[in-house]
Amino acid sequence: MIHRFEECRKETTDVQEAMVDALCKSTTSILSSGLTTVIGFLALVLMQFQIGPDLGLALAKGVAVSLIIVFLFMPSLVLSAYKFLDKTKRRPLMPSFRKFGAAVNRIAVPMVCLFAIIVIPAYLGSNANEYYYGSSKIFNEETQLGRDVESIEEVFGQRDTYVLLVPRGNTATETALSDELHELPQITSIISYVDMAGAEIPLEYLDEDTLSQLMSENYSRMVLSVDASYEGEETFSLVETIRDIAQSYYPDTWHLAGEGVSTYDLMDTVTTDMVKVNLVAIAAVFIVLLLTMKSVTLPVILVLSIETAIWLNLSCPYFMDQTIFYIAYLIISSIQLGATVDYAILMTDRYKENRQSLSKKEAVRQTISDVTVSILTSGSVLTVVGLLLGYISTNQLLAQLGIFVGRGAILSLAIVLLILPGLLFLFDKLITGTRKKHERKKFLFHREVINHESL
Repeated sequence: MIHRFEECRKETTDVQEAMVDALCKSTTSILSSGLTTVIGFLALVLMQFQIGPDLGLALAKGVAVSLIIVFLFMPSLVLSAYKFLDKTKRRPLMPSFRKFGAAVNRIAVPMVCLFAIIVIPAYLGSNANEYYYGSSKIFNEETQLGRDVESIEEVFGQRDTYVLLVPRGNTATETALSDELHELPQITSIISYVDMAGAEIPLEYLDEDTLSQLMSENYSRMVLSVDASYEGEETFSLVETIRDIAQSYYPDTWHLAGEGVSTYDLMDTVTTDMVKVNLVAIAAVFIVLLLTMKSVTLPVILVLSIETAIWLNLSCPYFMDQTIFYIAYLIISSIQLGATVDYAILMTDRYKENRQSLSKKEAVRQTISDVTVSILTSGSVLTVVGLLLGYISTNQLLAQLGIFVGRGAILSLAIVLLILPGLLFLFDKLITGTRKKHERKKFLFHREVINHESL
């Protein structure tokens, strides 16, 4: 809005009129960007894992409040302080970007070809990562907790404890279950009534305090010592095997708990969230763009551009052979879509505006010159904050999320500034054809109204 205000002031000396023009020209971009951002963040509310709803609501409320501030209070604030802004104005540090626009114009077609080549590998790479689902890897050896855990595992190895609850009353079945569990190589020991006392010893022979450690009114407890890490393919396979064995002896009446088990359940929860959250976010953003831009082609181009930036961002760990936290992988998809689709909207709106008076080549050059400063301002803030979080935080989940945000902003900037202009150039007939058709309908409607009034 401020950039628009400065542009409009060059056309008129009346600051209030300049602000009205700035509002009229920037409302579509700001509103479209704000709504797509809010909806992208609100998609996280659909997650079963509660970090999603908490984060999604907080981010969506923040953007909604920002929209209200920008539309209701910022114009008055700028008009009240414009004289001070004029006095403190200095020569801009940023260039005009006209030469940059000309350079992008020259490489538009090759960049679109490169875009077409990288889309599929980026998508496949983003879906081929290895993940951490639990919290066992959140603190590395750089933290005190991480060093302590590493020291313990060097001496005792990686161990976990599972608790299996089965219905009380049938010691013969418990014995058979215990014998089969003992055959699993990862289970080193089992503490239960049938293992410690034996099925032959009547329950009445033990005092209540001792018996209560192994049995309750309805359940018998089996404590399994497991030689396995807290998560991983081997651990998840072990959890599935124990569950299958328990199900064969006590169909749907058993309970299994433990850190590895909880991580397995978390994996089930968050992986089902992934498709749902992404589809809702993409569909909602597409619908908003469809309604605000009154074009089918533009929403497809914009969503595909930002989604490709997301796929490139998420495929980097795969090509770098890194394991990532699934929660970060899930959250960043909505955050990057919501936060950076704004750049594409701003670029497209300016292109459509410039296209009314310029050829498509000149419109691309002028658009890049007009919006690069605004886009770089927002993108550089997101990049710096994200990367600072990534390199400062000792919490590996937060650090990884920060790296994703910073790297994602850079990739979105690159695609919007280098590739999107080429897409707008190549699909110009579809874009301007839709707009001209819409304007013709409006013209015919107004002419019909005038004729009707004349009659």
